[in-house]
Amino acid sequence: MKVTDAVAVKVVSDKKKADFKWREWCAHAEATQELYRRASVSQKFAKIKLGSGKRPICLLPFSDQHIGARGMNYKIFRTMTEEILADPLIYIAIIGDLAEFAIKLRSVAEICAQIFSPEKQMQFVEDWFREIEPKVAFCSWGNHDDERTEKQAGFGVMKWLMGKRAVYFDGIGHADITVGKQTYAFAVSHKFRGYSYMNPCHAGQRYMRFQGVDRECAIMGDIHTPAFMHYYDGPKERLSMVAGSLNVGSLYAERYFSIFTQPQYPCIALDNSVHSLQPFKNLAAWKLSTRR
Repeated sequence: MKVTDAVAVKVVSDKKKADFKWREWCAHAEATQELYRRASVSQKFAKIKLGSGKRPICLLPFSDQHIGARGMNYKIFRTMTEEILADPLIYIAIIGDLAEFAIKLRSVAEICAQIFSPEKQMQFVEDWFREIEPKVAFCSWGNHDDERTEKQAGFGVMKWLMGKRAVYFDGIGHADITVGKQTYAFAVSHKFRGYSYMNPCHAGQRYMRFQGVDRECAIMGDIHTPAFMHYYDGPKERLSMVAGSLNVGSLYAERYFSIFTQPQYPCIALDNSVHSLQPFKNLAAWKLSTRR
């Protein structure tokens, strides 16, 4: 018999067949989501009480220190830390870019502009945070620290360090801050969308107009331009505030933005009996107003 006349015999095997039911996978996904939710330290909404309730307090948005950068003013950082620790009425909001973390590898010059490595920057932050923790109202993400390490390692290092100890927002956060009989509605992020060359407070104003419509104060950092605007939006009194920066020697900023960096941090006085949030250009101005 010719080979071509042979009858083909079907292959018989115990090949595994997939057993896939989408309803089971929905249940699996939902269970995994719940595990992640329970394990997360970050949040979108928070209720925070500051002070004893018997006196007004001062909230200082503190961002863009860039610890580890050669251009950071370490003297001011040390002085401000001692001032915050010494005054029982001062609380801070850490709103991103606490460390430099030049790990993007976009420029050898940027990496060389670090006084110490990212590892030592983390040790610095951890030791500093251990002291300052009792004065921290809440923390927020930053593009230099969390966003960069998320891209390189898959998780945010500041979220890991600070989120276990204080309220932490890894995106836009809404914080209701109670001081005595008064509660103040804050929106916070390292940066909000929208930018104006003429008005550094624009992004916070934009967010409160279109998204955080119930918020009365928006605070952010990122642009290294200390500013605040106290205004009325229709019948609602609002405050938009931008923190300054201690990275006064940033070559990137001096090339693309300005040769001037103001290491100033505007702050907010929150009254405990009358609903009043009053901005000041820095802690010295706040203390002068209270004759302290």
